[in-house]
Amino acid sequence: MDKELLLDEALSFLGLNRFSTEDDLKVNYHKLAKKYHPDTGEFTSEVLFQELQKNYEYLKKYFESNKSFGQIYAEKKKDLVRSEKSNPIPSDPIFVVYKKAKEEETKAILNYFEKTKLSPLNLDEAKNNSLVELRAKLDPVCKIYLDIVKNHPNSLWVKDSKSSLDRLSVWWKQNPS
Repeated sequence: MDKELLLDEALSFLGLNRFSTEDDLKVNYHKLAKKYHPDTGEFTSEVLFQELQKNYEYLKKYFESNKSFGQIYAEKKKDLVRSEKSNPIPSDPIFVVYKKAKEEETKAILNYFEKTKLSPLNLDEAKNNSLVELRAKLDPVCKIYLDIVKNHPNSLWVKDSKSSLDRLSVWWKQNPS
């Protein structure tokens, strides 16, 4: 598995980010260890505790050798800049718009799940203010996808735009009564 994916997964599991410190790692580990320990925590299965141990050990070793979680991102950015300078890619204006819409979609959905992570999924606007906010953020994204489908039928991004529209339509469905 890619080092960056492993790092992202481990950081996410422990509730950290690339700017977190070694102290943040220790604090979050101890908090989660109490929560996930099969004898004293909220869960009786040891699966989460073992996953916590695995991720903690990986991050501890990573931090010891790199002194920062952000180093891999900085290196990747340098490589990307070098690559772009040596291989300039012709700009596809439809791709630029599509990519921006995809980024906004991802950000909106992640934000929604972050706000509602302990709540059951509820597609009733009256009972779910976060859903109203999500729909407001996804509406312009859907309009961009729709524009690509209608006005640029030969674009490489039409199929993905249609797929995204189908996938996003779930956020406008109503709860069964």
